[in-house]
Amino acid sequence: MTMLTPDMVAASKDKFKQFLGYGLVAVLLLYNTFYTVDPSEMANIRRLGNVVYQQPVGSGPHFKIPLIDTVDKVQVSLTTLHIPPFDVNTIDNQKITLDMNFNFTIPRNKVNHLLYEVGKTGDIDIADSIIPVVKDRAGRVFNKKNTTTISQNRESIQEEVTTIVFSSVTELFGLQPHSLQIAQIVYSPAFVQSNENAVKAKNDAVAEQNKQVVETAKAQQKVIAAKGLADSAIESATGAARSVVIEAEANKTKQVLDGEGQAARLKLEISAFNNNPELYIRYLQAKAQLQWNGQSPQVVSAGGSGQNAIIVPMTLPSGVK
Repeated sequence: MTMLTPDMVAASKDKFKQFLGYGLVAVLLLYNTFYTVDPSEMANIRRLGNVVYQQPVGSGPHFKIPLIDTVDKVQVSLTTLHIPPFDVNTIDNQKITLDMNFNFTIPRNKVNHLLYEVGKTGDIDIADSIIPVVKDRAGRVFNKKNTTTISQNRESIQEEVTTIVFSSVTELFGLQPHSLQIAQIVYSPAFVQSNENAVKAKNDAVAEQNKQVVETAKAQQKVIAAKGLADSAIESATGAARSVVIEAEANKTKQVLDGEGQAARLKLEISAFNNNPELYIRYLQAKAQLQWNGQSPQVVSAGGSGQNAIIVPMTLPSGVK
């Protein structure tokens, strides 16, 4: 049996280490020979500074030369790019802050263009190239708008910004734009305060107008009520005057009728006693006594009959002859 000397043991260990090292290097080389592209990506290879494929490769495992080839990948599925908040000035020199989101995809025939012809090589700064363009085009639109009309025209402004951004990113980068959202428009504190003051002033003016309308209505109601009272008083006075007139006319008519009646009655009486003078004389004497006015009686001679007639002065009613 051969005895292992210390030198032999040391040599064996060195050989094992070398084998292990070679094996590890082989594994690493083998591992770096392949790369995988995800379904949402496309890729290409740079070999010593040159682009290997004229068209990018799709999803799945692919071969490359270790330590020589460099793989460049880019996302081709729908990408939502958030545009950080940025300030723009309106035509009336008001500052507003915009917060936007831009959705796009990269067509297959534009992958190489974005990887090697836009910005730095690879997909490192694609977003950094797109964001300034979106900001600039949106700013151009808002530079022409009046701050006071932005809210009421927001839909048309959104369409205008979308149109100019889509046109620019398609022309410059070859992107396929899908949508753009102006998530938020923030006005400056000074503008907000001035707008609030204007709204308050308008509300105060409307309130004052409403107050004047109410006061006018109250005044009109008072005028109507006063006119009604005046009309009522006039009607009452007119009615009273008419009553007085009617009563006076009635009294006058009554007096006339009473006088005419008395005269007619006397005429009838005189006619009745024409055929009997003695009876008529007695009647006159009795009537005179009833209507005596306080003067002394007068004696009238009756002629040869020996009888005297005593005539008492009296006042006959008007209309009696």
